[in-house]
Amino acid sequence: MPINRRKIFTMGGVALAAAAGVGGVAANANASTGSSDLPDSAKFNLKSKSDRLFWKKPLHNGTIMQCFAFDNTNEQLYVMQRTDGTATTEGHLTITRLTFTGEITGHMYLKAFGHGIAFGVQPNGSDVTMWTEADSQSSNGSSARARVVCRFDWKDGATITKDDVELYEPIKDMYSASCSLDLEHNTIAVRCTVPDDDHMTTSLYDLDEFADKKFDNVLARVRPGIINTPGVSPQGYQQYGQHLYQIQGNAYDAPCDQENKDGSLEGNTKVSRINFNDESDNESHLTKAGYSLSYREPEGIGLVNVDGKPRLAMGFASSCPPKRLCNIYYKHDPAT
Repeated sequence: MPINRRKIFTMGGVALAAAAGVGGVAANANASTGSSDLPDSAKFNLKSKSDRLFWKKPLHNGTIMQCFAFDNTNEQLYVMQRTDGTATTEGHLTITRLTFTGEITGHMYLKAFGHGIAFGVQPNGSDVTMWTEADSQSSNGSSARARVVCRFDWKDGATITKDDVELYEPIKDMYSASCSLDLEHNTIAVRCTVPDDDHMTTSLYDLDEFADKKFDNVLARVRPGIINTPGVSPQGYQQYGQHLYQIQGNAYDAPCDQENKDGSLEGNTKVSRINFNDESDNESHLTKAGYSLSYREPEGIGLVNVDGKPRLAMGFASSCPPKRLCNIYYKHDPAT
């Protein structure tokens, strides 16, 4: 599979070198969680106001969006959802490709890949490599979860299975796997459970090494449960430099067609941050982004370039079946 090995991150048409010592990550982590020496990096202000990228846009299927990832080079957004007409136990997923204004430009079907937790998009010129969860497993009627992560080339209109992709298992017998990309710092984060440990862990790797299946050099590892509120659903994650960001929350406890224009409905969506270098450096803040939407379930978090700088983006599902809608907001302030 052709992968561009140059560590280049394009922001608003400007190419930035991301080699170690220039902007890439060149640190070794202690094998235990919460102990690493990643280079200092900027962080997002989670208290800043939120702006809307687009709202109330349909996807290829009418199901709830699960997560999303941006191709900032080609200004495309990819949104993952469960495939229409299939059960959560089957793990069939649909990815819709959209413009930054929310217009659909393509789709793919992933057969038995997982639940749709998080994923990443790696542009190579006008081509795109997808990094996603894969090989869904379900037992006793439980919702499907992926066994490993994978990569494959985007092909509009295609239907693929695990036999069509390259599988990656960085931790033996890992389960409930997913991943996200930070192309500016050239890292891939892999979240999963591991044998004999009930805690979910997020491990950080150099993307080039990971692509070559060199898994020994774990840059950092944290247990994201530290920033999860009990009883509130975790809804996605995204790393940026030395920090891991998460979104958590539940849909409004109201009819799915009831708009919240007066703000009377109480949402519990929080955006959180944890430092890979120091788990005690963490924070969580309530967000009112998209508060007027009906239903309003947080679904995914990612990085979008606005005015040539990355912003932390948040996704929300809205409206009623059979046509749920997609909404994307982002924090106004860039990382500093």
